[in-house]
Amino acid sequence: MIPFKLNMNIINDAFSEVFTKISLHAPDDAAFLEDVRLFAAGQSFLQRYLYIIKAEDLILLPEYLRGFCFIVAGKADIAAFPGFCYALFVEDEPDPLQLLALAQDTFEKYRNWNMKLHEALDSDAPLDAMLQASRGIFNNPIFVHDHSFNVLSYSHRVPGMLTWERDPRTGNEIIPLGMINDFKVEAAYLHTLSTTEPSLYPPEQRGYPILYMNIWQDDRYEGRICVDELETPILPGQYPAIGHLAKLIVRSLKNHRLMQFNLTGSTERFFRDYLSGEITDSSQILKMMTRLSWNRYDSYLCLRLSSGQQDLRMMSSAGALGYIESQIPDSCAFVYQDGISVIVNLTYSNISIPDILSSLALLLREGLMKMGASSEIKDFLLIPEGYYQAVTALNLGLQSSSMIWCYRFDDYFLDFLYMKAEESLSPQLLCSQKLTILKEYDRTNHTDLYTTLKTFLELERNVLQTSKRLFIHRSTLFYRLDRICKIADINLDDEKERLVLSISFYFQKLEEQQSPQK
Repeated sequence: MIPFKLNMNIINDAFSEVFTKISLHAPDDAAFLEDVRLFAAGQSFLQRYLYIIKAEDLILLPEYLRGFCFIVAGKADIAAFPGFCYALFVEDEPDPLQLLALAQDTFEKYRNWNMKLHEALDSDAPLDAMLQASRGIFNNPIFVHDHSFNVLSYSHRVPGMLTWERDPRTGNEIIPLGMINDFKVEAAYLHTLSTTEPSLYPPEQRGYPILYMNIWQDDRYEGRICVDELETPILPGQYPAIGHLAKLIVRSLKNHRLMQFNLTGSTERFFRDYLSGEITDSSQILKMMTRLSWNRYDSYLCLRLSSGQQDLRMMSSAGALGYIESQIPDSCAFVYQDGISVIVNLTYSNISIPDILSSLALLLREGLMKMGASSEIKDFLLIPEGYYQAVTALNLGLQSSSMIWCYRFDDYFLDFLYMKAEESLSPQLLCSQKLTILKEYDRTNHTDLYTTLKTFLELERNVLQTSKRLFIHRSTLFYRLDRICKIADINLDDEKERLVLSISFYFQKLEEQQSPQK
């Protein structure tokens, strides 16, 4: 069982409901209290206990009690109290026994809460059970959403709460799309994706304060617990409580109890194994598609992000993965092979590929990252090959002199063909030998037939544009083209031959670019 230990703020919250003349001295309020004891002169002290002492007995405290916690009954000089101890001063109740009873009730309340949280782990609906058990701790509506803003559970609803929408595809309740879009560009919200401690969302953002705790698993943002301040004020003692609730939710994730909530982790594992070739069974692949509510012949996009100047673990822990998935609906972002990989369902995301790529511009720029993008994939079973396209585009783009941040496979298709062909043939044999004939003729006769043909094909056989580009008369161009066809036995009316020649020109350019490196 994960223990829950109290701090002085929790004690102060409970005592503030009963007493009016109280003051808390707890500059660095750590949570380590397990129970309460009455002070007695000469007794042995343990730091896990909270001690109740009369104000007049403070002079009996030994000097070594650094970091110990006390409830002081009666009026006392706070300034005279040792600064290295924590104390709650209760001036309007000098009876230590009444203070002891209230403190014992407070410890018992949180022990019972923690017990119910652990019992919820074995229930059919653990998340629902945990939130219901927590209503008396937070005294406000509590809800949990995942990284895609699906509302997974809530304790209860009250007037003033956000009205959730119903996702027509999955049937899940979800944060309204308009608000999700606002989150994507709201600097205050984007900052919250990196927090690892209980925090307060300011009231000016949503109209009321929200106590929240991000849920992390293996440095990955999984979702968030939120407490809306709509019934009672949010109290300092609720900060450690929401942190503890998050630990139990993570425990449930690791135990595979929250199947819906744990979909993210299992999806990541599936895609890692799928891309690496460890998963080949079609039934297992189709099962994952069903869990995602995706279809085999939807349209998909694969992305590969990499950075050589920033630690990947730091980027992921800073919310990069959650940021990507908040920008791109129906996507799964995960760390794989020392980089970030993203699988996008284009059919359901309802975003064009250019818009998807531009939505990540800020992340890529801030993270000094580059990205490779596959072609549009029309079959879920081809996603591993699409991922190979994304990796190939990224590698080829990084090898080029391009300064852009995104490399699309469609733009590097010929580079890929050249790379694969070069594995079997020398570069000289990858191009039409007719171009070699023209080059040799130009060298011997001091002509420019090679450049003339290259320009003519680049301009799609436009005579006027080619003449202007080469600064020659049209009749001169026709003469050169005639000579080209006769010398190299080229038929410019043959579509296939024109394609081979154009590819050969491109391959020769790639060979010239690589020659200095060899």
